Amino acid sequence: MRRSVSWSEAVLVAAACWAISVLGYAASAALDEPQLSVAPLIGAGLVQWFWARHRSWPAGIAAGFVGAAVLFALVDILRPELSRYVADALPLWPAATVSVALLTLVEQVRERRHAAAR
Repeated sequence: MRRSVSWSEAVLVAAACWAISVLGYAASAALDEPQLSVAPLIGAGLVQWFWARHRSWPAGIAAGFVGAAVLFALVDILRPELSRYVADALPLWPAATVSVALLTLVEQVRERRHAAAR
């Protein structure tokens, strides 16, 4: 059954994305493997969470596009200035956070409109 995303659940999911990013890039730096990215792992986790619990397609599509745009824009900005590890890790935090926040916001607005229409 699909249900709306609560803000507490959104904070928990964003924090999990941050933790995976930190641990993944710390392991990547320790192994000296800059080509290993945890972005696909985080993206797959967010898609699985969305699919299992919150199948609201307009919210999911908006969150996916905006999150990807934030990620790629920040990577392009940060790569010339920072090391590859840092420039790849830092954009994941705001991208995941914006994506989860947008999904939550769209779902909550949709739920309020649906409740008001009853």
